[in-house]
Amino acid sequence: MNLDIDVKKRKLIKDFIWLRSKINFDFIFDKDEFSQEDIRRYYKKTKFLLYRLGGSKEGYMHIGVSDDGLHKKGENYQTYHLNKINDIIKKHNFKNVLELGSGQGANMAYLAKTHPNVNFTGIDLYPSLDKKNKKYNISLIEGDYHNLKQVESNSMDFVYAIETLCYSTNKNQIFKEVNRVLKKDGIFVIFDAYLAKERSELSEIEAIGAALVENGYYLDEFEFIGNIDNYIKENNFEIILAENLKNKVINHLYAYQDKIKKLFKFGSLFSIFCKMIPKEVLGNIVPIYFMANTVDLDLSVYYYHVLKKK
Repeated sequence: MNLDIDVKKRKLIKDFIWLRSKINFDFIFDKDEFSQEDIRRYYKKTKFLLYRLGGSKEGYMHIGVSDDGLHKKGENYQTYHLNKINDIIKKHNFKNVLELGSGQGANMAYLAKTHPNVNFTGIDLYPSLDKKNKKYNISLIEGDYHNLKQVESNSMDFVYAIETLCYSTNKNQIFKEVNRVLKKDGIFVIFDAYLAKERSELSEIEAIGAALVENGYYLDEFEFIGNIDNYIKENNFEIILAENLKNKVINHLYAYQDKIKKLFKFGSLFSIFCKMIPKEVLGNIVPIYFMANTVDLDLSVYYYHVLKKK
C-alpha cells in the first residue's frame, strides 16, 4: 500500500473514527506513565488472549517481517527475527548468549533447538518457562535489564533484544550494561520500534497517533531514532547494520488491521466479547490496529540493528 502523506493522515483520522465507533478506547489516554507493576499486569492479562490466540502457540508475538514484504495467508512471519539471530550465532560459533526481556523463554527455546551446545540466558522482571521448554539449555535471571549485575563482565558473546527496549526509559544505561557484559567484538542485536521525528515536531494528529500505539502497549513513550544513534556511539559500539524494515513489515501490519476489521463483522457478538475482556487486552487491539498507520506515515519506524563492541 503506497499512499501520499495527506491521504495517509486522512486514513488515520478515518480509522480512528471507525474504531472509536466500535469500541470505547478513551481509557488508554488516561495514563502517560506506566510502572513495572503496570507492565507486569499487562503481560499477565494479555498472555493467553493475545500471545496464544493472536500470536503463536510457541508464545511469541513479534511484528511480522518478510524479506519480500508480502503477506501470505497461513504463513508464520514472526520467526524472521529469530532466524536472523540464529544465523549470527551459527556464523560466529557463539557459545554464551543473553536475551534481554526474555518473558516466557519462547525465543530462547526456538534457538536452543538448533544450538544444543550454546548457553542461553534470559533476564526478565518476571521470567518463566513453559514446561515444554524446560528441557532446553536455558537459564533464567529475575531482574531489570538496566542492571545486569548477575552477569559477569566480558562473559557474553552475543546479546539480543526483540521488541522489549521500547519499555525502557533509560536506554543509554542498557547500552552501557550490554557493553560491559559483552566480550570484545561481541554482537548486540535489537529489533524495535521508534519515533521517526522528535516529539516536539509532531503535529496534533501525529501526536494522537503516537499516543494510541504507546498507551495501548503500556509504553511511556517511543524513543526518537536519532537518540539511538547517540547511545551507540557513546557506548563504544560499531554499527554493522541499521536497517529500517518499513517495506518488510508494512503489509503485515495492514494484514493485522484487516483482521481486526473482520472481527467486527461478527457484530454484537464481538461487541459483547470486547466488554468482557480485560482492559489491557481491549487496549492492545488499538496499537495493533493503528501501527500500520503510524509506520506508513513515517511517524514510527521499525529497525533492525546489528552492533559490535569495539
